[in-house]
Amino acid sequence: MADWVELCLELVNDLAIDARQGRPIAGDTGLGEAFEELAGNALTRQFELSLADVDDLASAARRLHIAIEACIAGDMLMAAFALNTVLAEFGAVPNLHAAPGEAPHLAFHAADAPIVDAWAAESATALAFLVGTHQTHRLGQCSADVCDAYYLDSTKNASRRFCSLACQNRAKSAAYRQKRRDRPR
Repeated sequence: MADWVELCLELVNDLAIDARQGRPIAGDTGLGEAFEELAGNALTRQFELSLADVDDLASAARRLHIAIEACIAGDMLMAAFALNTVLAEFGAVPNLHAAPGEAPHLAFHAADAPIVDAWAAESATALAFLVGTHQTHRLGQCSADVCDAYYLDSTKNASRRFCSLACQNRAKSAAYRQKRRDRPR
């Protein structure tokens, strides 16, 4: 399930936020960069995505973004409403998928669903599991300036504060520079 939550967060971070790792994300440029990032993701690499697919994913990501914001704010009713609309729209339905010679695995989309529908359904289902199992405290938003990215905190003591090492380093460097400026001479 963590892989699907990570995919959901990647979709939202690539397609639905305004700034990441200290840089604003430009509209069309952001979609182009997101397309490249999604194409390189281990979960998505095996699929060919068109720009229209990325547009559809961006639409789903904006709605998943609303659900994540609600989870972080503690508004589980809003999160449930947002997730239920995505689950219904993209046909999330539990079933078992299996390729010939492989063991079946549980999925939350029809076997013949288009890839956009499959990812949206799996992403919404993964977030719904977090809501339903009271694990939304594991969702976080980066504490660095000029970064709106989200992450799944898998640390033992739920102490993660940044989406990446780059943001952590930027924040620590900025704090150090501020401390030096504030030091009396």
